[in-house]
Amino acid sequence: MKSSLPKKVVLFCCIIIASFINVHAQVSQTVTIQPGYTNRTFYQMNTGTVSTVSNTDWDLGFQLRGRSGAITINSKNNVKLWNANKSVADWSTMTVSDTTGLLIPTNEFHNSEETWNIGAFNTTNDPANLFDLGWGLYDQSTHLITGDSVYFIGLANNTIFKKLKIEKLDGYTYDYTFRFADLDGSNEVVDTLLKSAFPSKFFAYFSIVNNVAIDREPVYNAWDLSFETYKSANVIPGSYYSVAGVLSNDSVFVAKAYPVDTAITNDGGFLYSNKMNAIGYNWKFYDQPNNLWVIADSTIYFVKDRTNITWKVVFTGFGGGANGNFYFTQSPVNTVGIIENSSIQTLGVFPNPAHGTTRVMIDSKNAGQTSVDIFDISGRISKHNIVELNGGIQAIDINLNGLSAGLYQIIFTQGSVLQVSRIVVE
Repeated sequence: MKSSLPKKVVLFCCIIIASFINVHAQVSQTVTIQPGYTNRTFYQMNTGTVSTVSNTDWDLGFQLRGRSGAITINSKNNVKLWNANKSVADWSTMTVSDTTGLLIPTNEFHNSEETWNIGAFNTTNDPANLFDLGWGLYDQSTHLITGDSVYFIGLANNTIFKKLKIEKLDGYTYDYTFRFADLDGSNEVVDTLLKSAFPSKFFAYFSIVNNVAIDREPVYNAWDLSFETYKSANVIPGSYYSVAGVLSNDSVFVAKAYPVDTAITNDGGFLYSNKMNAIGYNWKFYDQPNNLWVIADSTIYFVKDRTNITWKVVFTGFGGGANGNFYFTQSPVNTVGIIENSSIQTLGVFPNPAHGTTRVMIDSKNAGQTSVDIFDISGRISKHNIVELNGGIQAIDINLNGLSAGLYQIIFTQGSVLQVSRIVVE
């Protein structure tokens, strides 16, 4: 089928899709999370370390973006979570005896190691019910997610135990209200975590032990990778262990190339993933007889950062718990042909990943016709549309029907300038 795209659009799209070697030199990097892995470090591919924060001062993490309502627990602090197997109506009559035989490892809930959208509190959701978040149910009429579960939580290395329930999540303000108390019902606290107190953040955090909300993260679009410890599933079903590794922001994509010559600079043919542990921890292993960390050879990670620049990352060393250092080299692989000072900018894509439709926020300096083209990862055009934009910020709904699951680029072309956003179709 002959393309009906204007030649100018085709030219710019070719620039977007083509990869060309960048003359920037390979750079050696060291990122640390401190001895004993006590910290978490946020990293931007283009500028390096953004911030390093303590990873031992919080108990719960509340997701502030998207529709998942993910609530996580701090595995570094050895926080443990169990379903109390009680109705929320039983809250006031619960006693210490209700924990008998329940607080065992096989009953624990864990954060997902593949997606930020599933925390320990979300793992009991019904996959067939889109309105079930695990800890509560979404009401389409009120836009409230109301808690329907009661939990027991172990804190401070399981020296403190509480009962806990998430009361609600307001679908308009994204404020969370939750309640916790000692097992005998004493020292009850009801608190609300306000999204407005954490502008442009991915997660906000709370310490039950100190009864305080904590702002720990840089803004969502300021970081690409997070160096930290997390729990990973063991080969023994139902068991988990702590690992130190690298997790990706949900707008970052990673392709693992193995086995390859680490001198290569072309990412062609390697499959990109938006799983947050696409890098993960198993690029290294511990050689116990020789008491040293060994780095997997013949392995490259290609990282597409939030600005659509691809970086080649090769790990060269790991300091373990002695210093918490990650050693690697990085170099840019390609650039994208986005004209600087473009008259059109994308401000966000929601939801992403998406199925059926997604909405793109656009800031256009000029009003007029704009081409909207969707390309798959190999550069084939999948959809082409013309829309009328007004000047200023506006929302554009994008029809994704008929697209196979995978990574796509949405290219907006207005005159001689263009803007690119990425979307994952589920």
